[in-house]
Amino acid sequence: MIEYINKGKKIVTDLYEKYDEDSRLIKSRHGQLEYFTTMEYIHKYLKKGAKILEIGAGTGRYSITLAREGYDVTAIELVKKNVLELKEKSKDIKNIKSYQGDALNLTRFSNESFDMVLSLGPMYHLYTQEDQLRAIDEALRVCKKNGIVMFAFIPIHAFIYCAWMENNEVGDGIRENFTEDFKPKQYKEQGFTGFEISDFKKLFKDKNVKKLKLIATDSVLEIEEGRKNFSIPDKDWDLFKRYHLATCEKPELQGLSSHLLYIVKKQ
Repeated sequence: MIEYINKGKKIVTDLYEKYDEDSRLIKSRHGQLEYFTTMEYIHKYLKKGAKILEIGAGTGRYSITLAREGYDVTAIELVKKNVLELKEKSKDIKNIKSYQGDALNLTRFSNESFDMVLSLGPMYHLYTQEDQLRAIDEALRVCKKNGIVMFAFIPIHAFIYCAWMENNEVGDGIRENFTEDFKPKQYKEQGFTGFEISDFKKLFKDKNVKKLKLIATDSVLEIEEGRKNFSIPDKDWDLFKRYHLATCEKPELQGLSSHLLYIVKKQ
């Protein structure tokens, strides 16, 4: 088990050491929409004076924004390169604390320490149900009763539509991500893992939570941005964002999104 955990951490670290995480939510339209939508729902449930924990904070796009808004923010990030960037970018902010850490082990924090817990990346990289449940349990443990926890995850079919099909490798993508009878396949050698929406919901079946929302955060934009002639001009961007917010909870549109957000309230 230790060998598996260390190998998984190395895969994630190697991935993000080479990846421009700092601009992921800025440069592309789908990244902009994911950030905008997620922040809209964070603000929907945030209360004045809330203490926030972000697990898998990357370089701090969410954590730093929320700290600058006046919230008491703690950020945990696995990849050292990202932690260093986060600390450098937030060095002038007194109400944010940043640590290198792991979603599977939040023992530095006591039970019920935070009003809101954000897990906006770890579930992309946890390949066994044991680890997935452990990450959920840790996030819920450190959240206060009646607090809000948000989990981002990737619908597995997005891998086919957004990556493999775009590169004309759809057969390889299906074989890599599905069994012969097209059940999702998760294994420790992959950089990202995805879920059937129904399977992700089942992870919470025995948890003491109330489901509040399931949100499609970036619509079809990651698929569409693969087109050479894709464009949403600035004059239409605000209109599209308002359209997206009005429709992002519709079940018939959630399967088209590349990233989903599952929001629960701890009971």
